Amino acid sequence: MAIRSFLRRFRVDRGGNVTMLFAGGFVMLAGSAAFAVDTGSLYLEKRRLQGVADAAALSAANSQSADAAARQAMAANQASDANIEKLERGTYSADSTVAPAARFVASGDGNAVRLVMGRDVPLFFGKFLTGRPTARVSVTATAARVDLASFSIGSRLASVSGGLPGQLLSGLAGTELNLNVMDAQGLVTADVDLLSFIDALRTQTSLQGLTFGETLATNVSLPKALNALAAATGNSSAQSALRGIAARVPPVTVQLSKIIDLGPLSGETKTDPSRPIEADSYALVREMLQIATGKRQVDLDLAAGVPGLLSTKVSLAIGERPAQSPWLAVAKDRSVKVRTAQTRLYVDTKVGGAGLLGAASIHLPLFVELAKAEASLRSISCPTPATATVGLDVTTSAGQVAIGDVDTASLGNFGTAITPRRTTLVKVLLLAEVTGQSNVNLGGAGAQQVTFTAQEIAAGKTHTVSTNDIAAGVAASLVRDMDLQVNTLGIGINLSLVTAAVGTVLQGAAAPLDSLLGSLTGLLGVSVGQADVRVNGLRCGKPILVG
Repeated sequence: MAIRSFLRRFRVDRGGNVTMLFAGGFVMLAGSAAFAVDTGSLYLEKRRLQGVADAAALSAANSQSADAAARQAMAANQASDANIEKLERGTYSADSTVAPAARFVASGDGNAVRLVMGRDVPLFFGKFLTGRPTARVSVTATAARVDLASFSIGSRLASVSGGLPGQLLSGLAGTELNLNVMDAQGLVTADVDLLSFIDALRTQTSLQGLTFGETLATNVSLPKALNALAAATGNSSAQSALRGIAARVPPVTVQLSKIIDLGPLSGETKTDPSRPIEADSYALVREMLQIATGKRQVDLDLAAGVPGLLSTKVSLAIGERPAQSPWLAVAKDRSVKVRTAQTRLYVDTKVGGAGLLGAASIHLPLFVELAKAEASLRSISCPTPATATVGLDVTTSAGQVAIGDVDTASLGNFGTAITPRRTTLVKVLLLAEVTGQSNVNLGGAGAQQVTFTAQEIAAGKTHTVSTNDIAAGVAASLVRDMDLQVNTLGIGINLSLVTAAVGTVLQGAAAPLDSLLGSLTGLLGVSVGQADVRVNGLRCGKPILVG
């Protein structure tokens, strides 16, 4: 009975509930405190560490010694107790079609740095629950620097002799431009800031509201484009030449985006005189005339204007440049290539005889075919403006050079191969005929690396890249290795004397032919087995956070 009474009282007695509730609630209270205090502390520390990581990534992206620069930034922000868990140099592409996490690609070099930084943060209440006095906090920062370089493929001659540059432009324009040697000299040696030219073009054509890229993509009058080029150059001879050309060319339209790719600068509207993009005025006019007039086959009669040659006639055919391949480009990576067009030259010359051939002239036809040459941006290094460098990958042209007859009407048909035929070099007193043929196939070497220093870029220096398997003096080697044959009517003539006389005369013609060949192909921007490349401008960017 007493036991039953005790159990009844125990069941209804509420004493001691507060103690039990407090014991259970303390655990919850401690957990809440740990969550509130420690989570807030970890959040604040992560934000502070993210700021340090951002500063370290920016410093690393702007330095050749990324690790040292990052640690210096950490020390400056009093975060020397943090650790660099991972530091990678690579390439960042701001391509919206690529997932954000995949826009950075580690490569060991490039324009970007990705940094993972960590630090152990003390716990206050959480250590009672986790058994650990600290928690690890890690953050990631990615910084990229957009460095830009503009480069072109084409030559810049140091000097001009005779009227060859003017004759070539007249042939491409389809009308006589009447350029004197002084004007041509000024045009060949003058540079123009490309963006200043486009700005002047906007004024000439009332397109002030357009970006640089939109201006280039607009069909504009060729005379206005040439006058804008004259307004943008500070060379008085070049200005005179350009205004004279503008007054004589047909009023056709030209779309300059076909030869100039401004890349990342396309959306800009303002020029920066402190960072010009220098372009060769003569080459720019040459390219403009080609796309505006469509004139790609030119016949030039140099008469006796080449020393050492009695007469010289030139037939020149320029192929179409490959699609999406500009003559000058602004780029930040390897995605853009500039190329020359395939070119064919036929030089028909006559050389005065000597000795046994004193009364005769020797016919010497020279055929040259040049394949395309190309260049792409390999690297940009900007440790400081004075020590910056730009690297290009250049693939030089291949083709053939031959002595023989060809049909000049077929020069412009680049889909059909041309095989020069044996040619009659000279007839001796109507009794003997000397024929000859010679051919050199030019090998196409792989890409070669060319590096431009900041000083070379500022000076407008051109680098000439040659194939690795072509001898210097192509015309000379052709003449030396020519296969000569003598056909006679049976009358007693010492044939060895005839061939010796022909060989002597041809050897004397080799030097002027080499000079003429170099001048002709140089004006086109690609020489026999060579390509001329130039870095027209360099812009070292400032690093920005990209992730």
